[in-house]
Amino acid sequence: MHLNPKRCGDKTGSAKAQSPSPKSPMASSAYSSTARTPSKASLLQSDVTPNFSDPNFDPAEFLNDTLSPLTVASLQPNASRAPGSVPLTELSAQVQSLLSQISAQNVRLSSTLSQLSDEILRSGGRLAYEVEVLRGETIGLSETLTEVLHEDIAKFVAVPPSDGKGTGPTESGPEAIEEGASTTDNANITAKPGEAVTNDPEYITNLRTLNKVRSRLEDVVQSFGDAMEWPLPPSEISFSSSFISVSGPDVGIDGHDQEEKGQETMRKLRAEITELLESDGGGFAGFEAANRRVEALRNLTTVWKGSAEEKARQRFVENLGRIVDERRRALEHQAALADSNRGPKSREHRRDSDSGGPGGGLFRNLQRLREEIYLE
Repeated sequence: MHLNPKRCGDKTGSAKAQSPSPKSPMASSAYSSTARTPSKASLLQSDVTPNFSDPNFDPAEFLNDTLSPLTVASLQPNASRAPGSVPLTELSAQVQSLLSQISAQNVRLSSTLSQLSDEILRSGGRLAYEVEVLRGETIGLSETLTEVLHEDIAKFVAVPPSDGKGTGPTESGPEAIEEGASTTDNANITAKPGEAVTNDPEYITNLRTLNKVRSRLEDVVQSFGDAMEWPLPPSEISFSSSFISVSGPDVGIDGHDQEEKGQETMRKLRAEITELLESDGGGFAGFEAANRRVEALRNLTTVWKGSAEEKARQRFVENLGRIVDERRRALEHQAALADSNRGPKSREHRRDSDSGGPGGGLFRNLQRLREEIYLE
């Protein structure tokens, strides 16, 4: 049986003509996936940086929203391909680009934080100077009102007589000012709700407010100074998340210096707590001093609240707190043993005083003689 080559050619041509039709959906899907892929790439090319100031920021969610999904068609041929999925090489390029943007953002934020810290420190000295200038002007005004213009003011203001002391000569000068200020403070403290309280002048109230601001600012500067004197070793810092675990980069010469300084500071703090516990014979006074020092360090860790160093510093402070708690339990155990030993000794001493003393035996003998006389 012979086949007609012309018909075979027609069948082959028709098959070739009809072959693109079943593949057209796959081609369109491939085109659509590649068309959607540049959307993620275009997002990465633009400034896509995380908002670290958002309290609800989640690193895993940010990465899932920013990066394209990974295609698994090569591993699972029958699996459905997710829309917008890209191969591993392209996803790696996207990750590198995103990490570069985040690193640049961290550099900018660190620079901004350094500038703000410098401005706070600089403005602290300027504000302290302004407070001192205002304090000097206020003292000068007070001296002018109480010394230079005292007689002129007395002509217009009647001085009330004292309770039961008559109208004596009024005092003037700094002593009178101090007495008046102390009397006013005592009156403000001891005044009852129904009684009238003499209000201080406005400039005195403003001066007190500025003094409070100055003290608060000095506390802030002191806290920042203490924080700068407490470096943390890079080995103690670890970034962890529910989906991501990132280890710190390889440290260079500066990193080794920072590691040594941090370890030395941690050893000094441990030695300081140990010395405080051993002071005053290792009693409760040393325990109280060490406990106060640990509480001060615990309050200082609030400077790093929300940062990557917060957990590491809190963990170190908790270890110091455990040392102090162990000493407290040891002291309480010693006190309990001393009380238990003191109890039997006091009972034995009381029993000996009742029976073994010479006075007790004499009275018992007299009692026995009296009973014998009555029996006879």
